[in-house]
Amino acid sequence: MEYFNKNIKNYKIIYILLFYLVWTVCQLVVSPALEKIVPDGSVSFQILFDGILKNLLWTVPALFLIRKFNEKLWIKSGELFRNPLQLEPDQKKEMAGIILLEIAFCVLNSIAYHKGFYFRADGLPECVSFLFVGITEEFVFRAWLLNSGIKDNNQKNQYFAIAVNAVLFLCIHFPIWILQGNFITNFTSFGFVTILALSVFFSWTMLHFRNIWIPVSVHMLWDILVTILN
Repeated sequence: MEYFNKNIKNYKIIYILLFYLVWTVCQLVVSPALEKIVPDGSVSFQILFDGILKNLLWTVPALFLIRKFNEKLWIKSGELFRNPLQLEPDQKKEMAGIILLEIAFCVLNSIAYHKGFYFRADGLPECVSFLFVGITEEFVFRAWLLNSGIKDNNQKNQYFAIAVNAVLFLCIHFPIWILQGNFITNFTSFGFVTILALSVFFSWTMLHFRNIWIPVSVHMLWDILVTILN
């Protein structure tokens, strides 16, 4: 058993190193190359990059590792991927409340910022990619990395795992920030705090509901609302 514990730890270290290396190359090299063929921001580019490439590099390896180390995960795959419609009635009410609060927050924040209701119709094509982003990012960071980092019911252990996961989630945004030229700005403007807070929120929803489709849903909804309302 001790060897197996070390084995999953070694797998995670190697996975994280390769994952960040490969994704950095994709963002800084592959993405600009694709832009020369397919315009950035178009539905075709989003399907190629987020729908195909990101799923191959994010979702597939994460699912393989979840299956391989299923018995060592805090939430086993059978429970993790169960139909969210099978949640208890009270949990369904909680989920509905979370979605309503998320919508209300984004709408009120947009109204306060724009001094009136604002809707960006040209952001709708971009929302296509969020159908993939929610799945890819939550499968990697919550279903695999967070789920394999929690060992028991000890709250300190869970808080530590959530904190480490938030830092890892923040770091995966660095390549795109570098490519867009706003790496420093995201720190001086404290924009990075939003990423950390969202990661904690997504992690909490998975641990609370013990279902990966919940953070996937709230993640998708957040990205869509932020895009069309800001």
